[in-house]
Formats: sequence, structure tokens, C-alpha cells
Amino acid sequence: MGMIGNYLAVNAELLQAIRNEEVSLHGIGPKLDIDKSWQALHYILNGGQEGDGSPLGAAVPLTSHYIGHYSDAEVFAVEPEQVKETAAALEGIEEAWLREQYSFRQMMEEGIYPLVEDDEAEEFFDYIYTYFTAIQEFYRTASASQSCVLFYIS
Repeated sequence: MGMIGNYLAVNAELLQAIRNEEVSLHGIGPKLDIDKSWQALHYILNGGQEGDGSPLGAAVPLTSHYIGHYSDAEVFAVEPEQVKETAAALEGIEEAWLREQYSFRQMMEEGIYPLVEDDEAEEFFDYIYTYFTAIQEFYRTASASQSCVLFYIS
């Protein structure tokens, strides 16, 4: 078992109900589960561990967009306008660009989750790329429906 990244697309009313602790994150669906890829993808998209508030920084929001602790999870929320900007930024990213940003050795040295000593570079890239394309599609759909995006780790 590990720390699994999860996304939800919600409207403003549901976001407020979560903030008021009237609704649990765990009862809402469908969600996008990105397994343990969240820190590695955040690292690649941000050119390091820190997010900078850019549209790509909101793709896997770990250092910005924090709204608090709800339903036993730290929760990050991206508002509809930012979702639209993030969807557009993600849309322009292809596998070749992601590969250019990917530094397996540096990520290992910095202890990026979920890497462990016996992981292989190409296999790990394939793993995170699968989740990256799922995130692209998730943001595209959330943008089209003008939803807020919630991200949390469980």
C-alpha cells in the first residue's frame, strides 16, 4: 500500500460542501486515481520539486492551491479558470517533451516518490506517462464542464 494520488472534478457548490465538511471526499465519484505517480509527475512538470503557480504547476498541485485538511486528506483545489489554463498547457505536451524533462538519475538522487533502488528508467517513464495522459484527459474534460479540480493523496 502506498500514497495514491486522486483527482475529482466538482462544481462550486460541492467544493463548498467539502470545505464545510458536509460531504466526504471519499463518497464522491468518479475519481481519477494516478497511483503513486503524483510526485514524479509534479517534479517533471515543474522542472524540480517546487511548483511555481504556473498552469503546469496546477497539473499535480502539491505546493500551491492548498485548501486544507478534509476527509483525512490534504486537499488542493484548482478553480475553473485555472483548470482551463492548465488543460491548455497540458494539451501542448507530447511524449517527446516529457522525455526531455525526465531525469531518472536526478529523481533517484533526490528521492522522488515512489522510486526505489531497483527501478528501471524506461519502465518507470512508461508508468508515469500512462498517468500523464490520463491527467491530460481529466483536465480536458474538467475544463469543458467548467469544473473545479480537487487533488488529494490517500
